[in-house]
Amino acid sequence: MTTTSTHLQTVINHWTDLQQALATNQADTWPPVMGIARLAEHLRADEAATELRALERSPDQIGTTAAPLRIAILDVMTAVDRQLVDVADAIASATQRLPVTRVPIRVAGPGDDVALQLRTLILRDEADERRWSFTDPRRRTGPYAAAWLLARHDGAPGPFRKLTGVQLDEIAAAARHAAGQIEQALEMARRTQILDRPCPRCRGALLIEGGDGQDPAVRCRGCGRTWTGEVAA
Repeated sequence: MTTTSTHLQTVINHWTDLQQALATNQADTWPPVMGIARLAEHLRADEAATELRALERSPDQIGTTAAPLRIAILDVMTAVDRQLVDVADAIASATQRLPVTRVPIRVAGPGDDVALQLRTLILRDEADERRWSFTDPRRRTGPYAAAWLLARHDGAPGPFRKLTGVQLDEIAAAARHAAGQIEQALEMARRTQILDRPCPRCRGALLIEGGDGQDPAVRCRGCGRTWTGEVAA
């Protein structure tokens, strides 16, 4: 079962992959191009011609060629950045304890170890790296926010109050959405879509599966016949 922690880890683990993908182009289209013209072999010639024309990537079709991958990847990175940083801001505002900034009235003197320890604790609390930053741009990024939210979700120690059920749900929803965007952008998740043509055998609905880097396939929901590339089973 996929968990919130897994979704957040997906963001952390694959952010470098997104950065590398910015310099590449998307070679595939969705729905994937495959030899489904073979589906028309048992239909009349005019129907076969219609099937073939439906495979062309015209601007008004669902399967129109996507924009270069670098643009799509940049859009995903920007959206994930914004979403996770916004959630981290909200969670930190509600749960992050303010630093202890009041200097103890008692001034440390020679041999006054207690006052010195209090002073040290105050300084450490102010500089605690576990705190979420509302201003540092180097830490206000998608992967950093994912790591910070993961620590909060898993109950890691720090200057924070315990999360409520609503806050946990908020993190879960954001993590799930971010991971889904990344998986789709990197073609990690297999997608499905109903084709606008019937099965040549039983006239049932045809479902195409692909988009995850694996060989695409067409399957009939009616008779169960499957086509993979040029082969029909």
